[in-house]
Amino acid sequence: MLNVNNKTGEIFLYGVVGGGMFDDGFTDGDVGAALKELGKKRATVRINSPGGSADMGIAIYNVLKEHESGVDTVVDSLAASAASVIALAGENRRSAIGSRWMLHQALTFDIGNADQLRKTADVLDKYDESLVEIYSQYMPTGTDVMAILKAETWYTTDDAIKAGLATESAPKTEQKAKLASWFKNPPAAMLQEANDSGFRYVAKARLARF
Repeated sequence: MLNVNNKTGEIFLYGVVGGGMFDDGFTDGDVGAALKELGKKRATVRINSPGGSADMGIAIYNVLKEHESGVDTVVDSLAASAASVIALAGENRRSAIGSRWMLHQALTFDIGNADQLRKTADVLDKYDESLVEIYSQYMPTGTDVMAILKAETWYTTDDAIKAGLATESAPKTEQKAKLASWFKNPPAAMLQEANDSGFRYVAKARLARF
């Protein structure tokens, strides 16, 4: 879901990056159109997303970085996978109390013989290199970003600030985090919340996700 508030300059990115089986989500084209609608107004991008398409996430990050009037980001509840890259596009990156960030390696779904799957693994390695390139711009020099991705690392707001992902905390939000089926080690409380609500996102096949 993408909504725009022209009066406040807010763009709401809630749901799957690129959409999912049970969610329309939002795309790079949607974000570009929203920025055009705001014109010369500074944008505040509010995020609650489990991530989704790697390519769209990186494209959205770059589109936001190029907005002439500047962009601030606010993680209202969750910025995981591709959404964590989008959140980095803000000059000021606020993270609400109780929100979470998650970084992990790119993943995908594929079918084929051994040669095909080896080629797919090589492509995923290139995605991981792109992720390291982006995250390294914000995290302290010397941080082993690849190790963080391999571990599927989760951050609270305080953790995100210490890691250089967020720049400051924001007031607590009532938004419930969006949980995706491709998460490997989601926090227990977050998993229970999703189970209680009877809601899980399911990833579309053959889109590189992280």
